[in-house]
Amino acid sequence: KRDWTIVKVPYGGGYGSLNLTKPKGAKRAPDALQKEFTRQRIFMADNNVPSWDNVGWHNINLGFRRQNNINGWERMHKKVLKESVDIFGEARDILFLGGSHTITASTYLALAQVYGRFHTGLIVLDAHPDCCRKADWPIHSDWLRQLIEEENVLPKNVLIIGLRQMEKSEKEFLEKYKIVHCPMNFIHRSLFIDNLSVYWTLRELGKLSATYLSIDVDVASGVFAPGTSCPSPGGFTDTELIKFVKQIKSRLPNLRAADIVEIDPLNWWRKRVLRYDPTVDLGVKLIKEIIS
Repeated sequence: KRDWTIVKVPYGGGYGSLNLTKPKGAKRAPDALQKEFTRQRIFMADNNVPSWDNVGWHNINLGFRRQNNINGWERMHKKVLKESVDIFGEARDILFLGGSHTITASTYLALAQVYGRFHTGLIVLDAHPDCCRKADWPIHSDWLRQLIEEENVLPKNVLIIGLRQMEKSEKEFLEKYKIVHCPMNFIHRSLFIDNLSVYWTLRELGKLSATYLSIDVDVASGVFAPGTSCPSPGGFTDTELIKFVKQIKSRLPNLRAADIVEIDPLNWWRKRVLRYDPTVDLGVKLIKEIIS
């Protein structure tokens, strides 16, 4: 089996009328990330990977335009679930590139089907807990709540890091299910977490058959990742985020899948003015860190 295969999921739906933000531009992120990754393939990663020429890429062609409705999501869900399970038969690990964060409701379920939902854990790096109830399908603000309520992941096997913006209903949900979560103000500059519950949760996650790491790019400060549907101040710097992902990966030898979501690439005219897309560039650095 190959070590890592990168799977592109160009889904920009998954939002409702009650959402303040709409990640529809995120459907362009997988292609933008692959293009920039290919352009930068001559550069080694921090851990001295000599070449990126043998990276396997797979595109899930959704084949329809109207994505932001429950029928569109169900079509995406069925296709992503089937193809992801098949890819797990060929590749040991998968990195998914979204797309809206709602794809994680499908990609995580694929991992849980392969390894067993009671033996699989989920780590989420996000400025928001995504535990609202604003729709009857897993939009980008609700997907984690639905995974937990439908018992596709055990609450004790969920860890959320980097929270800065939380609604009252989400706080109540996290407390009800006793989900371990770590706001940014608990994370020191050294990136070590001063929270015993987080330490023990990471330790227990490392004993499972498989873990899944989901990175919403808005976990980084909006200064370093402005290209997202909901940029938020006070998050990780780009360097801190890359180092933190490196630490998580070193502590979890059972990391079998990951995703990078909610990147909204610059439009052609904005890129022509700025000449640089910092959010896509950060995404490329995260790709290299995860698959190396």
